[in-house]
Amino acid sequence: MSTYNPPAFPRRPNRSNFLSETRYQLQLAYYRYEINTSLYVMSPGEKVAYNLMILSLLVMLATSVYFYFPATVRAGVQRLGYYFTGRIQQHKVGVDSMLVDMTVSIMESNGMRKAMELAANATGRSLPP
Repeated sequence: MSTYNPPAFPRRPNRSNFLSETRYQLQLAYYRYEINTSLYVMSPGEKVAYNLMILSLLVMLATSVYFYFPATVRAGVQRLGYYFTGRIQQHKVGVDSMLVDMTVSIMESNGMRKAMELAANATGRSLPP
């Protein structure tokens, strides 16, 4: 039994409305994805494994951009400010600072004011009123 199923080039509908045009564009994008990644020569199980790897890589990329990109931009802007002004900012930027900020925000949401004061004293920061 052969598992080869050549991809069929999607045909543009004769009368097109928004939904049929969107469907056509999605089919065309998937066709191009299959051709460019050679998915059309893989068995169905191999396709699932390959697509799961691609999906997990995309999810990891999106997660890392969501969580770490703002801190990276902040560090870059502060470094650029240092290059222009020659003065170092008062607060640290980095993993330690991010962890303290996250811990303080979690503790604040749980009503742990005393723990927040201890964390602030340990890092040399002051708590907001």
